[in-house]
Amino acid sequence: MKSQITNVPRPPTFINYVHTLFAWPLVALYTILMGSLSLTGSLFDRRGRWQHWCASTWSRMIAQTALLDVRVCGAEHLRAGESYVFLSTHQSWMDIPVMLGYLPCQLRIAAKHAVFKIPFLGWHMTRSGQIPIYRGSTAESVESLERAAGLLGGGVSAFLFPEGTRSRDGWLQPLKKGGFRLALKSRLPVVPVTIRGTRAAMPRGSMVLRAGPVEMYLDPPVPTAHLKDEDLPALMRQVSEALESHLVTVGGRQ
Repeated sequence: MKSQITNVPRPPTFINYVHTLFAWPLVALYTILMGSLSLTGSLFDRRGRWQHWCASTWSRMIAQTALLDVRVCGAEHLRAGESYVFLSTHQSWMDIPVMLGYLPCQLRIAAKHAVFKIPFLGWHMTRSGQIPIYRGSTAESVESLERAAGLLGGGVSAFLFPEGTRSRDGWLQPLKKGGFRLALKSRLPVVPVTIRGTRAAMPRGSMVLRAGPVEMYLDPPVPTAHLKDEDLPALMRQVSEALESHLVTVGGRQ
């Protein structure tokens, strides 16, 4: 894929600072409003569909307030009503609203189990069907994968950032196994997702917003139904190569 979109951060301008000054209070307002609606809905909808609508709406409001022009490429690879495990590059905090707001699927967030121990937030995430990921091969990790796989299917997909944290320099970091194990356990196709433009919009370590284009590229799904545990390294290499292949841009490297 060739693209004019770059993820190389630019020094913020005076206009960027003014924009940021007005944008973050609005983001806080959106969070209170949609968070309250989501929390109320979780008392009645344990499947998480109402909460997903709230999260998707919240995400689009943030992206629009940040003046991000989001374009999705490769959505034709997805089939309506199917479930997937989306594994995305992670360059910026803005990756989250881009994923939640613009992926055309019922999504559940797969996150480190430590997040689910945060007071109130963890309770809400559990009620809305989000997915805790335990690292390692302990009995607790295996059991959590069984539970997580049971939450997916029937049009419900998972997304996570297999790098585990945001990249500091734009290079793809080593991928962790949790998301791949979830895909194998649930027997769902893996979709590599490359997001470009968010690092330029809001790089790690900065809260200043910079308006600009963002592109989310979806690779064709990689089937896992026929794979076994010993195929995990090969699957990880395939996804890593797919993500890496989209990181070189005309304006520089992500």
